[in-house]
Amino acid sequence: MFVFTPLFTIFVLLLGGYLAKRVGALKQKQSRMFLDFAILFALPCLIFDKTYHLNFDLNLVVLILGGLFSCVLAAIFSVILGIVFKFSKSTLVSMFLLACFGNTLFVGIPIVSGVYGEVFLSEVIFYDALATAIPISIIGPIVLSYASNQKINVMENIKRILFFPPFIALMLGFVCKIFVLPEFIFEPIVVFGNSATAVALFAIGLGLGFSAIKTAYKPTIIVVLCKTLLAPLIFILLLKFLAVELEPRVVVAILESAMPTMTLAGAMIMKAKLDSNLAVSSIAFGILFSFVSIPLLSYFLS
Repeated sequence: MFVFTPLFTIFVLLLGGYLAKRVGALKQKQSRMFLDFAILFALPCLIFDKTYHLNFDLNLVVLILGGLFSCVLAAIFSVILGIVFKFSKSTLVSMFLLACFGNTLFVGIPIVSGVYGEVFLSEVIFYDALATAIPISIIGPIVLSYASNQKINVMENIKRILFFPPFIALMLGFVCKIFVLPEFIFEPIVVFGNSATAVALFAIGLGLGFSAIKTAYKPTIIVVLCKTLLAPLIFILLLKFLAVELEPRVVVAILESAMPTMTLAGAMIMKAKLDSNLAVSSIAFGILFSFVSIPLLSYFLS
């Protein structure tokens, strides 16, 4: 599997955002504006298009849940290591979220499309929804409330999920599968959707910072290794135990489980005022390490 072309594309987009900040063309706080456009406008278009054209089956759901299970186990292991190193409660909670949820969409899409073309992009969208977006919306507030000792508002969390534009697009995509929509409707939707990945990666690059690693290098190393190496290793062992053949769809799921830390997970940690240095470092160095881990994993699976 040739992954260097999509990794190079990711690198250039991230570097473009980072250099825009360094030369003063844009400010770091403006990354939120780009991310809002990507998540609230472009991403829903991409999700609706790919969900509508998805060939849904139960085996795909089971496969995705297996990937989620592997990531949760890897995150629990990272917390156990954190306890051994006697990290603080806020750091342990931060480690769990950062090691559990990966950037399965904005990093996953260019990698999967670079390896297999656009054949499995619908599966990537569904993987992100079922193993990342929905779980972090449910698990995230619960885990964060444990660190801050705040009461969990279940109805508020449900409302937040139901009115989240990407989730609405996902549901509309499944509902509209009942009908046969003319293809010309998808022309502007596809144009909007195609901008999601580039804009989001540029925004992530704009927000990247590397100075925080000085105070959080130990938990950062644990989070990055557990997320990018341990999670896919657990997934592969699980698939081997169940005698599942490593066909392309399965390989895509394994690659998705190996994606570096999700940007939203870091944002949630910083908003909750937990270990912000760890959040920033895990996102930045997780992306950098993926330029090593993804080719290694791809070579192993080929």
